[in-house]
Amino acid sequence: MERETESVTDTADDVAVLPEWKAFAREFPQWYVWRGVAGQYYARVPRTSPPRVVRARNTEDLRREIARAELSRLTGQTRSRFRDYCA
Repeated sequence: MERETESVTDTADDVAVLPEWKAFAREFPQWYVWRGVAGQYYARVPRTSPPRVVRARNTEDLRREIARAELSRLTGQTRSRFRDYCA
C-alpha cells in the first residue's frame, strides 16, 4: 500500500498556520506541547521522573505554567499547588 506524501516548504502562508504555542517553543525546547480534545493545552517534559506536566486553557497561561515549572525546578522548590488543600 502506497502512502502519498508532499514536501512542504517554509513560506509566509505556512507560518500563518503554525500552532499558537510555536511562538515560545524556542524558549522551552525540552517541553512537548499539544492541544487536548476539549481545547485545553498541555505540556510535558518527556522522560522525567516524577513526570512534569502542566496544563492551561490558553497558550499565554500555558507559557506562564511552563515558566513556573522551570523556575521551581531550578530553585529546587517542588511545592504542589494542591498542598494547600490537604490538611
